[in-house]
Parts: sequence; structure tokens; C-alpha cells
Amino acid sequence: MLIIRRQQQQDAGRAVREVAEFFESWIIGFRPLYRSQSGVWRPPTEVYEDDRGLVIRVEIAGVREEDISVVIDDTVLRISGVRRPRESGQRRTYYEMGIFYGPFATEVLLPFAIELDAVDAMYDQGFLEVVLPRVRTTRVVPLRITDSTAQEGTNE
Repeated sequence: MLIIRRQQQQDAGRAVREVAEFFESWIIGFRPLYRSQSGVWRPPTEVYEDDRGLVIRVEIAGVREEDISVVIDDTVLRISGVRRPRESGQRRTYYEMGIFYGPFATEVLLPFAIELDAVDAMYDQGFLEVVLPRVRTTRVVPLRITDSTAQEGTNE
């Protein structure tokens, strides 16, 4: 025989709230895994210019250097890689999950020509910084001989 114990109205309302909070936290806790349909997440990225050139700074803490790829096409810088979850061998129950794992990618359109031989990339304390110096254009300035120097020689 199944015995159902009815609770007072207040207790029933509390149970409904607890169930709703559980499902809400479960959905919100796992939302980061499904941000994009392709499964690739975009790390926080800063793009600015200083005296060194164009600087792209990407926050990718916990990623090994060998798992990062930096590719420069004609007008686009592509940074991609993968952040692997820490394997502990233990079963886990997440109450909140705000760290993205798996493949990531970001693209930056380059606003000017880049000196490809002088590009520098450094990964330190969870930040990848790529410095892209501008191409130094050289101009040939023609040397003009003025008529005043030629005239000085003829007046003497």
C-alpha cells in the first residue's frame, strides 16, 4: 500500500519553490556548455594599439601552450585551442559550472598591414598576448637640385 502524506499549504509551496530552484540552478549551471551550437566557446579578448603595434590579449587560463594555435592570414588573426578538464577520476556533482572546457576560438580583423617577421606571442599567467607591429613603410624622397645653386655659379 502506498501512503501519501499531505502537507500543509505552506509546506507544499516550499517544496514547489525548492524543485523550481533545483531545475533553475541545474539549467543555469550547465548553460556555459551550450553557449554556441558548434560547441566552440570564445574566450574574453581585448584588442588595443600601443607603441608596439596592435595587441591582442586573450584570457585562457588552464590551457597548455601546446594546445594553443595562432594563425595570421592576410587580414585576420585566429587564435584557437582546447582547454581540457582536470581529470581526477572521481565522480563529481556540480552545483555551479562557469568555466568553459573544450575547443575555443577567437578571430580579430587586422585594421592595418602587419610586419609578419616581427610578430611576438607570449603566454603568461593565463593570458596569451600577441603583439602585431605595423609594417614600416619606406618612402624614397627624391633629391631636387634647386636653380638657386646653379644660378650662384653663373653669377660669379
